[in-house]
Amino acid sequence: MLIERLQAAVNDAAQLSPEAQEMLAAQIESAVRNAIWDAQLDDPRYDHVLRQMVEEAEQDEWLPFPTPEDMGDAE
Repeated sequence: MLIERLQAAVNDAAQLSPEAQEMLAAQIESAVRNAIWDAQLDDPRYDHVLRQMVEEAEQDEWLPFPTPEDMGDAE
């Protein structure tokens, strides 16, 4: 169930062109995925998963961030 404010915003989006609605939908999807990720990071039930991710990352070989030249961009 959506809160009234969010449902009203979605209803207002119906006034936009289909192309604008598609762009807005992509933005909303991204925002929702980010909000879910943030909520999971804040949820203590996921602490063990985060600890495991950190341990795995610490075991990986450190590599410098690629330069444009590394990516084939000579400019």
